Amino acid sequence: MKKSIRQRLALYCFTTMIMFSFMFSQPIVAKSYVFKWSNIKEIEVTATYLNIRTGPGTSYTIIGTLSRGTVVNVVGSLGSWYVIHTDRDMIGLISSTYTRVKSYYNTNTSQTPTTPTPTPQAPTPTTPADSYSYAITADEQQMIDLINAERSKNGLSALKADISVMKVARIKAEDLSKNQYFSHDSPKYGSPFEMLKTFGVAYKAAGENIAGNTSVSAAHKALMNSPGHRANILKTNFDTIGIGIYNDARYGKVFAQIFLQK
Repeated sequence: MKKSIRQRLALYCFTTMIMFSFMFSQPIVAKSYVFKWSNIKEIEVTATYLNIRTGPGTSYTIIGTLSRGTVVNVVGSLGSWYVIHTDRDMIGLISSTYTRVKSYYNTNTSQTPTTPTPTPQAPTPTTPADSYSYAITADEQQMIDLINAERSKNGLSALKADISVMKVARIKAEDLSKNQYFSHDSPKYGSPFEMLKTFGVAYKAAGENIAGNTSVSAAHKALMNSPGHRANILKTNFDTIGIGIYNDARYGKVFAQIFLQK
């Protein structure tokens, strides 16, 4: 069944990826919605009512409604929105904010993480304690090397890893996984710009890429195949980078790339 759904969605997802690639709300960051196959099998609706829409945002047309406790099949994700397949053979998108994971295709997953419902208060970030490793991991170095190889092929200077930016990227990746969301805007830290300010990182320009995938090489390939993410990787004026990678039950790993012009 999953295979047939994927086949039906192939053209839909390709079109959707083109339609939903756009710039982040502030001009110095490119934000793209990239369709990702998910290892999440089922999700349960936690809101009283949750609209099914034609795209990943509240401005898109409502094509149906789900009530609290309804369990639906997940085909993939676009940003923080799930692409779902209902028992009425309807395909649409719902916000992941008002759902919780019910089951995974990966039967080795022992825990069912939940997605917290955000409160209307402003985020109150907390800076983690200083028991912090400053060593760059093998996976982080591999991603930096892949990015700099792409820049070299395009005649651009290499990005230098900055430990203060690495720290922010690592915290963002951990936040993405632990709080089970997929968005540039963190429920805890706010936008990438707000997060950099919170951790005292100064910059002239900044950009962020986020991804979910099984390996560094697979994530890098997917990012380079996305025009918005590729633009960040190959942006001429960026000179500094921070990479965060965190194990994640949904994708295998989540990745946060923060680019700066110092």
